[in-house]
Amino acid sequence: MRVWTFAVLLTIFSAPAWAQSAPQPQSAPQPQTPRDFRVVTGGGAIFAPSYEGSDRMKLRPLPLFEIDWRDTVYLDARRGLGVNAITLTDTNGRGAFRAGPILNWRMARDQDDDSDLRGLGDVKGGVDLGGSASYEYGRLSLNLLGRKNVSHTELGANIELAARYKMRLPTGTMVNFGPSVSWASAEYMRAYFGVTTDQSRRSGLSAYTPSSGIKDFGLSAMAMHRLGAAWSLVGMGGYTRLVGDAADAPLVKERGSANQMRVGIGISYRLY
Repeated sequence: MRVWTFAVLLTIFSAPAWAQSAPQPQSAPQPQTPRDFRVVTGGGAIFAPSYEGSDRMKLRPLPLFEIDWRDTVYLDARRGLGVNAITLTDTNGRGAFRAGPILNWRMARDQDDDSDLRGLGDVKGGVDLGGSASYEYGRLSLNLLGRKNVSHTELGANIELAARYKMRLPTGTMVNFGPSVSWASAEYMRAYFGVTTDQSRRSGLSAYTPSSGIKDFGLSAMAMHRLGAAWSLVGMGGYTRLVGDAADAPLVKERGSANQMRVGIGISYRLY
């Protein structure tokens, strides 16, 4: 399955009443100003599983940054570098559909990072190429993100579909939350949950060859509280349940857990 197919399908089946947004005509070119950009920087810490499927938690740095140029080109910690090649809005201005390519880096998994991984060898890092599509209507949003590793084809592809609801609390804190589901290719499943004969001999785990399919279901939330004109306190948390061949993997059943929790906190600063 090609990850960019989903963005194309969503575009084809979008309501015909939508029109592609275009810049307003101007009498002369206007100089670019910092207001064309939205730049947020910051950081914190997140407490999350040592590896996907682990029952041990590990404290890691949490980067909080986002650069956005005219709602067209963006760079952030979760999605990576992307372009909203298609932007459609409905006639009343409440809905918006965006889709385009993304480029990101998938982190490596080192067997020395956790004793449970000894004997399984390292999983390489590499470049992920894919696409994203989102539809927002009022407080609700639906997001589709698909990525395939192009540096190492044996790392496979994964697709995530998530729904979000955003609201403002009486304290002024902005909150968004919602469920998610993800699918992974056979190559992805074998790279992160599979156990070859040689790995079985070295690690003591049973040999295992997983197939493609639904990998997990999740629920997550994020809150942002303004501390001033530019500073914000950011908190996040989530629960993911591994299912199917991922949950049945010896690495998960014998040494880890299908229940994955994470919680993080940080400070962000909006430059402009």
